Amino acid sequence: MIASVERSIASQELALPGQPMWVAVSGGVDSMVLLDALRKLGHVCHVAHVDHGLRGAESAADLHFVEAHCKAKHIPFSSTRVDLSELISQGRSVQMAARELRYEWFNSLVDLGPSVLATAHHADDAVETLLMDMMQGIGPSRWGSIPPRNGPFVRPLLQISRKEILEYAEKYHIAFREDRSNTDPKYLRNRVRHEVLPLLEEVRPGTRIVMQRNVQLLREMTVVLGSRLNEAMMSLIPDSHGALRVPFELLRTSHMPGLILHRLLRDKGYHPDRIADILSAIETGNTGAHFMDGGYTVVVDRDELIMEKVQPTPPEFRIGSMDDLNGSLPISVSIVDAKDMDLDQGNSVAWLDAVNVPFPWTLRPWKPGDRMNPIGLGGSKLVSDLLIDQKTPRNVKERTYVLVARERIVWLCGHRIAEGSQGSDFSDKVLRITWKGI
Repeated sequence: MIASVERSIASQELALPGQPMWVAVSGGVDSMVLLDALRKLGHVCHVAHVDHGLRGAESAADLHFVEAHCKAKHIPFSSTRVDLSELISQGRSVQMAARELRYEWFNSLVDLGPSVLATAHHADDAVETLLMDMMQGIGPSRWGSIPPRNGPFVRPLLQISRKEILEYAEKYHIAFREDRSNTDPKYLRNRVRHEVLPLLEEVRPGTRIVMQRNVQLLREMTVVLGSRLNEAMMSLIPDSHGALRVPFELLRTSHMPGLILHRLLRDKGYHPDRIADILSAIETGNTGAHFMDGGYTVVVDRDELIMEKVQPTPPEFRIGSMDDLNGSLPISVSIVDAKDMDLDQGNSVAWLDAVNVPFPWTLRPWKPGDRMNPIGLGGSKLVSDLLIDQKTPRNVKERTYVLVARERIVWLCGHRIAEGSQGSDFSDKVLRITWKGI
């Protein structure tokens, strides 16, 4: 086994020969064997032990066991005790809370040095993790299960089976402690380890070994897929509103629409079932379909997906006079002579007749049912239809405002001016109103 660990470290560049490293040691057989193997390979080891405070006297006994072992072997030793209660109260599972606080401490250690920390994850752990991830709908980014290296964290035993670890412990008389929680069926990993995998092995002997090989192949596939995905997604840049637009054409021509959506949405809190619903909405042409999960919205538009963070409800502004105009408003207003009007400044600037647009004003988001009489139309039209006619993207629609005077929409901001509101050469006073946006 020692030779296999040495090859794994060298081939995957987990550490330099003899490089000092932290070793996460719980006192269980996996971590005690890892510590022994690394020391035999000439690495200067510093032991890090975490007491999660979950098993009372047993946890304390684990701490004393590891500390005594390190003292006897003259191994530098550090420990900490973490309190999971706050994270659990926020909805984290016990195991997730423990992992989060454990790695938070580990990161603080590697910041001080040594700069590498080894954990005792092995080949069986990788198989269990793959099965759990697939059962829970984890996307393709995790198909490779546990990576050999993740930043400063390395896993030298990842190609070593638990059977080999137990044989090593017996051969070299490695003392260790048993953690009774490792058999508790309330944890999914334990049920996979003690029920699912033995059943698979019974159905087809050798399944565990085959799956260990498959994990390695999937790990390599994930690297290749990651490169392909990065290439396919290079053009996806958030717009000025922070929205990400994903053209349907990109999804079609990439031949991997599911992978792209998993990459974009899984880390934003989207459940795999919701991602499947989005794909279905695209395939069926369900324009306007709206999804929200994890604080992000996804809208199926005419020829693209629009993804963005959930925005707070846009505010409404009451403007009683020119004195109420200030820099916090999404518009700026100035009074100019009619002869100075420049009608070529684009839709973000409106030239309105001050007489026909008297205060007070209301500046608010448009609402379903809003109507206005745009210049040149010869009648009224729903604001929603005007926006559709102009092919306004949904995320822009949601931030579109109207300026109301005398309970009449005088300007669909950034789009259309109402008949009878515009400034002209015959106006006494002309208001230059610039839409700055929300």
